[in-house]
Amino acid sequence: MKRDLFLRDNRAMFERLLHDQSLEPQELAALQARRAIDHARFAYENTRFYRDLYRDAGLTPADLADPAAFPSLPIVHKADVRAHFEDIRSTEATPENSLISTSGGSTGEPLKLLRDLRTPTRTIEWRLFSWWGVHPSDNVAIVSRQVKSKNAMRKHDLQWWPSRRIQLDAYRMDENSVSEFLSQWESSKPEVLVGYVGGIVELASFLERSGIAFHAPTAVAVTAAPVTPAQRALIESTFGAPVYDHYRSAEIPWMAGECREAEGMHTFADVRVIEVLGPDDRQVLPGQVGETVATDLTNRVFPLIRYRLGDRTTTIPGVCACGVTLPRIANVVGRVSEALHLPDGRVVAGEGLTQLFSNAVDDVRQFQVHQLADYSIVVRCVPAPDEHAVSAIEHSVDRIRDIVRGAVPVRLELVTSIPHDGGKIRYIRSDVPA
Repeated sequence: MKRDLFLRDNRAMFERLLHDQSLEPQELAALQARRAIDHARFAYENTRFYRDLYRDAGLTPADLADPAAFPSLPIVHKADVRAHFEDIRSTEATPENSLISTSGGSTGEPLKLLRDLRTPTRTIEWRLFSWWGVHPSDNVAIVSRQVKSKNAMRKHDLQWWPSRRIQLDAYRMDENSVSEFLSQWESSKPEVLVGYVGGIVELASFLERSGIAFHAPTAVAVTAAPVTPAQRALIESTFGAPVYDHYRSAEIPWMAGECREAEGMHTFADVRVIEVLGPDDRQVLPGQVGETVATDLTNRVFPLIRYRLGDRTTTIPGVCACGVTLPRIANVVGRVSEALHLPDGRVVAGEGLTQLFSNAVDDVRQFQVHQLADYSIVVRCVPAPDEHAVSAIEHSVDRIRDIVRGAVPVRLELVTSIPHDGGKIRYIRSDVPA
């Protein structure tokens, strides 16, 4: 009964995803190629940005009828999305079918985009759950940034009924909030724990220290940063469940994930295109590390086509022993996040701070949160050339002061640039020993 109710509105897409994951590799590749070029042609015909981008590259509508042309399409960068929000919005976008979403971005460059509300993207996560022995109707526990108001949470709970989703705010992981979360955990008995690597590690450390007994989930799913072997071992031993890595971003959700074999991550090639490119922007050979460039084939209100995410990985040849034919990439490397540790023992998961400037995306060019060895925090920002930018930035920095509740000083530094570390900005840095 519970399972029938839960899947009622999204069953068609979920069943289609389950069907696609077992296609012959050649059939799957052909399906992806056809959908990819169709999506690029749609963007050309329905957005000013892609029409200009492709025309400037010498491409014609005839070129966009050939699936073989897709790998040669120009790559889109974060700066393009920042500068051309209105031009990327498609003619299909309406207030009813789209929703503005903001991203802090792993490089500390906030931007905004539109979600296509017509696509039940959560079904992609459900397919991932099915690989781990978790049903979509099972209760879920989440450790991530809490952004919903109490009214929004009540609406959210009604939407997910009869299943329960409990959440621990990664911004406020003190003893009281963790204890309340564990109380909810025991009443709901979630089958899967999903969240930021740093937040789940801190939760595991708390449980290890306290010795509290709790219902073991079927699986633990981590994201937002690479999970180290030591972190994986700690989480698995503490929760008594296998850990699975999965790849998602604020701009393009649910792109790849581990199956039970845990031999790399299957890319969701029927609804995403994940390319791994070298310095020449050509596909690298298996075993060679390159940058990920992704395409969301399900978002028609704000197309992101060949969008450079900046993470690094490599492709894995062959078909996985699990029987799923979706292609694989190695677990993503290159995303760096750390936690802020306060003198009273509280921890602020670093991944959640990517959204620090979500309400000031037009006012901040880059940012970095740096905790010094004395626990004090410096927020470095490159402001936009706007007279109101500094005021908006100061308001956002006040959010950190609220999070730490006066435990440590927080100061703002306005800078003209933030140095890169290996090609990426470390948006959270901490000099305090963990």
